[in-house]
Amino acid sequence: MKVFRNTTHIAKRDKLGRRLSTAGLIILFIGLLASFVPTMYPPGTNPSGALAQFLVRNWALISFAALPLGFVCASLGSYFITRYARRRWAGSATPGRPDEAFERSLKGLDDRFSLFIFSLPTAYTLVTPSQIINFAMRSDKGTIRVAGNKWREGWGMGRILTLFAREGVGHPPSDLADQEKKLRKYLAESQAGETQADFTEAPIEGAVVLLNADTKLELTGEPSVPVLRADQLKEYVRKRVKDVKPTPVMKEAAAYMAEHNSATETSVATTKVKGVSSV
Repeated sequence: MKVFRNTTHIAKRDKLGRRLSTAGLIILFIGLLASFVPTMYPPGTNPSGALAQFLVRNWALISFAALPLGFVCASLGSYFITRYARRRWAGSATPGRPDEAFERSLKGLDDRFSLFIFSLPTAYTLVTPSQIINFAMRSDKGTIRVAGNKWREGWGMGRILTLFAREGVGHPPSDLADQEKKLRKYLAESQAGETQADFTEAPIEGAVVLLNADTKLELTGEPSVPVLRADQLKEYVRKRVKDVKPTPVMKEAAAYMAEHNSATETSVATTKVKGVSSV
């Protein structure tokens, strides 16, 4: 499988997350120190020095302002770290970023398949010999309840404590529809370029992937879009490739996308069994 990954995009957001988290902790610490000002300078004390006088006058404002500001910064930092930083995954002894865990779940596909990670207008897109598949990935722990086109998360103490740090389940069908729209626009722009192929004929599908093995899924009826666990992903892709007849335009679309993307890192991983590439 060919992998086109925008490592710059990932590294910038990982760094941003760590900086926000650090800034949040520093702000909270400043607020904590400010709360001790009345103890250090009891009422009626006239401290010397401009800084001490400023703290005496404004310690309450600093302390109360630092609490929400520091909490928001730390939570935003945790949000970016959750999406872009390395971590340990349930059921896996190998730590890695979410994109690396996602790639591992597709290990074994041959080089007819191309995986684009943050290198197209979409985040996770797999180009197969038969179709293009966009993925809406979710990696939070907890319970997700799906009833047709309705998605919601179960409430619990863990969700409350990490409310601002979570990705949130959102509405994956809308996410996938938006991804398809962006990808159609990207492919339509090729019509004015060097290729004469009509990429509007390329079939585009979508699926939701629950990357965290600790996520509990509760289904009521048939969901409006496929919902998969990471260990089901490769089998699902293989089945869809068999179900959809390959078309010539897919080969040209794959070649075009391989040449026109924002990847900063490209790798090829091909698994062979008895001299034959696995599908």
